[in-house]
Amino acid sequence: MKRIIYLLGFILLFIITSCKKVLDQAPELDYDEVKVFGDIDLTSQFLTDIYANTFSRPGSFMDLGNSPLAAACDEADNSFAGTPSDKFQNGSWNASDNPESVWGTCYTTIRKCNLMLAYIDKVPNKYEGLSKETDLTPERMKGEIYFLRAWNYFELLKRYGGVPIIKAPLDAGSVELRQTRRATYDEVVAFILSDLDACYNNPKIPLVWFGPDPADPSKELNRGNIGRANKTLVKALKSRMLLYYASPFNNPSNDLSRWQAAADISKSILNDGKYSLFNSYQNLFLFADNNEVMLTNQQAAFAEAIAEPAGIGWGGTNPTQDLVDKYEMRNGKLITDPTSGYNDQDPYKDRDPRLTASINYHGVTYKNTVLSMLPGGNQDPAIGGDWSKTSYYMRKFQNANSQSGVKRYFPIIRLAEIYLNYAEAQNEAAGPSPEVYNAVNAVRRRAGIDDLPTGLSKEDMRKRIWNERAVELAFEKHRFWDVRRWKIAENTLGKPIHGVRITKNGDGSLKYTYIEVEPRVFQPKMYLYPVPQSEIDKSPSVLEQNPNW
Repeated sequence: MKRIIYLLGFILLFIITSCKKVLDQAPELDYDEVKVFGDIDLTSQFLTDIYANTFSRPGSFMDLGNSPLAAACDEADNSFAGTPSDKFQNGSWNASDNPESVWGTCYTTIRKCNLMLAYIDKVPNKYEGLSKETDLTPERMKGEIYFLRAWNYFELLKRYGGVPIIKAPLDAGSVELRQTRRATYDEVVAFILSDLDACYNNPKIPLVWFGPDPADPSKELNRGNIGRANKTLVKALKSRMLLYYASPFNNPSNDLSRWQAAADISKSILNDGKYSLFNSYQNLFLFADNNEVMLTNQQAAFAEAIAEPAGIGWGGTNPTQDLVDKYEMRNGKLITDPTSGYNDQDPYKDRDPRLTASINYHGVTYKNTVLSMLPGGNQDPAIGGDWSKTSYYMRKFQNANSQSGVKRYFPIIRLAEIYLNYAEAQNEAAGPSPEVYNAVNAVRRRAGIDDLPTGLSKEDMRKRIWNERAVELAFEKHRFWDVRRWKIAENTLGKPIHGVRITKNGDGSLKYTYIEVEPRVFQPKMYLYPVPQSEIDKSPSVLEQNPNW
């Protein structure tokens, strides 16, 4: 049974033309409010628009023009010249030029949520009492709105810290809006938790949207609602946000109760047993029919060309040697361990299988082509242009045996993250207990790598969990935020990235020379984004800028 939650892109979600004209009009007009919220079908389509706006960015492969967020941290480089990711690499982004700012889009979406909340209790339900049952009710939609508003506030929180909390559908130029000050980080966390609780406690919101209906086990839940808010997604967002809240950047006093709260909510998802780790790490990202992905965005034709090896595609996303070095040996030992068997002149032998599933390197076959990074080879970095400067290309999300244009599924939340959230939080709260080992080893065993060594200290376990996240969740938009919440970005994003050059020795053997590819810049102020200068200018005496911007 297909149990994947997917969200269609905006165009597919909002293709219904019978109401498009109504919804294209400015929502602040009384006519539109009466029209849209006077018909439950139009209200539902307005809600669909909010879903599309909420998840178009977290569910997209490319965040920065034709570059993924991975290129804005130490996971990757981008072979294209002049991409927006360059600003993060060289530190030239600022309050007037932030290519990853979501302030405007999130607040626009939050306004739509507030507008729905203002009217949802008055929406007539024309389906109530009909013999043909439907679960499309104003009450159910109200729960969904709270979840969507919470998600948008979390997207703001992790970028800017405390932000203004707006609960009413205020016009952009209203005095009340311009007089709203930034709430504290703690206050925004509390507000998000309140919204999530409002969704979770809504009786029309199920634990998941598949399987028997808890209210009537003889009936199946409406699978047409897969992609909508459910109680598991509420807990998953809590898991992620509470982990951020407990982390060093946001928890300088190391309040252990925060770690325990993150561990407890993560554990509850694992205990529910509704999701399970898929049996193939590589295929997890290629096919919808798996029960690990809890929330994903289905994209019609991921542009493989901007990630595939040059000549086959356009080069694009180039993983760094720094990321490659994080992949352990299959025996579970770090490559820095002298007993691991790692040989830097035969570097890909007996490595964690996730390396081959995620990264194209010298000697692998991709779409019937053996990739050669040797001088004169088909991927020789000396060619320049779109050819990789690191001698690596991203393979994750791509089917090496298929043609371009095949649909791809970008995971927004999947169960492996929850396992690692739990392991990290529980280790920080109480040390490396058997439960911590079990959670990490579950993820490792699925990948085909040996268990963690026993007897790790809390500090050693922390390092292994950090490394496990970097490998398991590579290119899934976690690393960029993880190094910030761990408060280690100066040591990761503020140092040069590396690659490899491969040549032949006189006897025909290969020589691997590891090189510095380019410097990177990270300043302490960059832990938080700057509030857009245009917003500061509108309310200069009210809206405070983040420090040193």
